[in-house]
Amino acid sequence: MKRLLTPLIALALAAATAGCAAFGTDDGSSADGTTKLTISYQDTAFPALIEASGVLDDADFDVEWVNLTGPAANLQALYSGAIDLGHMGDTSLTIEQANSKTEWTADNAPLEIVAGWRSPHSEEFAPLVTAVRTSAGIDDVKQTEGHTWGFNFGGYNHAQYLVSLVQAGLTEDDIKPTQFADGATSAAAFNSGEVDVYSGAQGAILSSLASGDAKILLTDEQTKIPALNVWTATRDVLEDDAKDAALEDFFTRMSGYWKWHDDNADEVKDILKKQLKVDDARADFEYEVRRGVFQAFDDSLLAKEQAVAQSLFDGAGIPKLPDVSVEFDPRYNDGQQAVADAAAGR
Repeated sequence: MKRLLTPLIALALAAATAGCAAFGTDDGSSADGTTKLTISYQDTAFPALIEASGVLDDADFDVEWVNLTGPAANLQALYSGAIDLGHMGDTSLTIEQANSKTEWTADNAPLEIVAGWRSPHSEEFAPLVTAVRTSAGIDDVKQTEGHTWGFNFGGYNHAQYLVSLVQAGLTEDDIKPTQFADGATSAAAFNSGEVDVYSGAQGAILSSLASGDAKILLTDEQTKIPALNVWTATRDVLEDDAKDAALEDFFTRMSGYWKWHDDNADEVKDILKKQLKVDDARADFEYEVRRGVFQAFDDSLLAKEQAVAQSLFDGAGIPKLPDVSVEFDPRYNDGQQAVADAAAGR
């Protein structure tokens, strides 16, 4: 199997399309006819870790890794056919479907989530938070009225922001919402004091929390967001027999990644420091929050995702109530060795 990496800036869809087309042929195969999967992730660390783990060694398909930051860029690249798998949060399609002009059904949904994973629940290592600058004098989410609030559109960061507003009994008219292109720029604005409130990944604001310049108000446990990382595919990709077979093999192999991660802490942290250009404290945090296991797309998960959608709809965070069941495709769950509650661990 050939492994390719296409580094791309966040919103350069044209570059994404060009980068994906730079290898292989228009029919989704490499030059030698081998099926190629073009897979996006929002940083370069996870692809590097997967390569180091060896789980894809000797595969009968090729992988081209694409770095696209933010769910919006991933959604655009999926719709354009530039990638086969796009990386986002589990509520991304809930928000996408709720804003769609056409009704999504099991027969016509253009996008489907085919893999989801997360780390075990931990107060210290919560992946998703709503936090405030201590200088803002906010001790409760209900006190955020009138304050600047940073978030990015489309992923579970966005859902964390919207559900936090609902729990505060507020709407966007009651605050000063500040939307950023992706989670990294939103976190940078919070760390620099540009905004008082932030909803997104805890790791990205770890330095502000450690210094006492910020504190957490809500985690994903309080907002009841499952907080899964997910890979999403288009209907066209899933209906392609060669791509479908390659994805089945890819996810079966990926089921072995999580044990390697747990068993090789020093190597994982070294890769995280190199790829993310972070210090030891951040690498230690990322090692923990990037542990995990695949989540089964069962009735329990769908009920949690539907409850999030209901909360968003009731609080006027989304314009219509979607049926989240049409967004999740469990076809690869067996190969993934997916478990009933990824948040509880193995």
